[in-house]
Amino acid sequence: MYDQKTNTKGVAIVSVLLKAPEKTSLVTISKHGEPKTSSILVISAAIFMAIVLLMYAGMAYTEGTMKGYSECRNKIMGFEESGMYGSPEQFKSALTYCSTK
Repeated sequence: MYDQKTNTKGVAIVSVLLKAPEKTSLVTISKHGEPKTSSILVISAAIFMAIVLLMYAGMAYTEGTMKGYSECRNKIMGFEESGMYGSPEQFKSALTYCSTK
């Protein structure tokens, strides 16, 4: 705050008024507190369970795919032993069918 006065000669006298700040009782509250131990444990357990479930699903999918390929290959090998294919190219072509399936 400034206080301005003029003396008798017309010269401006400017003085600074100092006021002590009033004491207030403001309390600041943090928006983001530190995570509690229980929430950290719950999040860690959830992440662990998700990883285990994804690994199990991946292994089940791979096992099913490999089993299907193996059955298809065995069937084609049986046809080849029976003499159903006239040339090796036909046999190779039939084996590629199993890998695209």
